[in-house]
Amino acid sequence: MKKIGLFTLGLTVSVLALATGALAENSVTVLVRNDSVGFDPHKVTGRGAAEVLFMMTDTLVSVEDDQQTLHPLLAKSWDVSEDGLEYTFHLRDDVAFCNGKKLTAADVVYSFNRLLDPATRSPTAWRLGEVKEIVAADDHTVRYTLERPHNELLLHLAQSFGAIIDKDDVEKLGADFGVKGLNGTGPFCWASWMPRDHFKLTRHDAYTWGPEFYANTGPALVDSVIWKVVPEEGAILASLQTGAGDISYVMPEWAIEQLRAAPNLTIAEPRVSNYSAYLGLRPFREMTSDRRVRQAMNHAVDREALAASMWFGQATPATTLISPKTIDYSGEYQASYDPDKARALLDEAGWKLADDGFRYKDGKRLAPGILAAGTSGWRSRLEAIQGYMKQVGIDLQLQLVEPAAAMAQINSSPDFDGYALFAPYATAGEALMVFQSDNIPAPNRFHWDSAETDAQLEKGQTALSAEEKSAAYAAIQKTIVEEALVIPLVHEKLFLFSTDRVKGVRVHGIYNSALYKGLDIEVVK
Repeated sequence: MKKIGLFTLGLTVSVLALATGALAENSVTVLVRNDSVGFDPHKVTGRGAAEVLFMMTDTLVSVEDDQQTLHPLLAKSWDVSEDGLEYTFHLRDDVAFCNGKKLTAADVVYSFNRLLDPATRSPTAWRLGEVKEIVAADDHTVRYTLERPHNELLLHLAQSFGAIIDKDDVEKLGADFGVKGLNGTGPFCWASWMPRDHFKLTRHDAYTWGPEFYANTGPALVDSVIWKVVPEEGAILASLQTGAGDISYVMPEWAIEQLRAAPNLTIAEPRVSNYSAYLGLRPFREMTSDRRVRQAMNHAVDREALAASMWFGQATPATTLISPKTIDYSGEYQASYDPDKARALLDEAGWKLADDGFRYKDGKRLAPGILAAGTSGWRSRLEAIQGYMKQVGIDLQLQLVEPAAAMAQINSSPDFDGYALFAPYATAGEALMVFQSDNIPAPNRFHWDSAETDAQLEKGQTALSAEEKSAAYAAIQKTIVEEALVIPLVHEKLFLFSTDRVKGVRVHGIYNSALYKGLDIEVVK
């Protein structure tokens, strides 16, 4: 176990400067490890964007930290037809964007139609279902009509992708929308963004329509929130200890147990937060096209040892992509650690072991490439996995690049055999939609194209009974394991740390974002 040393963890100059600046004000600083490539809610999928968008924008509905219980937000109420095809949303009449413009149904219609527009090329358009039309019945009523039922629609609309945005703002900023600004209705407004350094939000003073599960529904109790990017985990740890930051959920796993005893820190965990680490394998690539090779790669990984050594026991070993706590989880088919079986599968597939310890076929070495964010965490974990692969004769090649660039390449490039990602999700249906063929190249980064899987996804999504939905999603979970499209690694836990400088810091966990609206956060006077 590493020891925490205040003078050996390498505080960066920017973090130290922050300690003498923003923290002297009625402001809170959230320390994060990664930034986003932008903040257009229809084009970005990472947690780094979602956690900021939840504060800058609002959705029609909100969800509690059980990831199931829905509450009004921009919509004060809604009606759903018996056949599940029509939703009528009744909007609040007192909502305004940060620039003072009043929210109307036209803004909701524009936001959803932009998300659906093929020109937007959104990887999250599937979340809205198969839409027939979305229209404004009047200034405060939206009629949302589907071609077929979408039983998890409201849960999807609560995500950051369902953010309601301002048409005038989008047209004014053009390609700079979500890069140089965004006019939202959230409790905080865009102030400034310095990529890979920090994002500053300032209080939306007119905000009074926050979710009812907050004690304070607005305005926020702090003047600003600064999301500070600190790539090195040791510097994040030292920043909390020395007062250069107030809140963080990216503490190094090796320090969690020690931090529980720190007198100046409070730790919180959400009721539910699904965040699973996995390797995705692409069946169209030469190195990973044979199902037996993919199965062997799965059997090669010792998840128990990985969770204990690389996550310091602060994560649960994963034998399925989906966490057991998830709605519609099926544990009937699971991955297992069996290196002997891995070797037998590779022999059967014609990959013969050579004197150098690696396997060859038709003069080519079995050397699949994995693309991942070049963080210290992924680097050490993938090097351990590389070691497991070597034990069965696979020469795993690691391609580690800057996190934002890695995400962009994973979403678009076909030029690698697999990738390493974390998957945030609320339900099994949400997690499994990444296998729908219409979602190639993203979020179907596997490029899995199966009519059978598409049919089961449609059954699950349109089912009007819980039993029918669960059965459809169980069939897909079986396919994932049999086809070895995923190498599940761990289900991470979410820990939110806050210093005694602040109070009212509530953990949420939506899309694995520790904070949500931040309405109860307060600087201790």
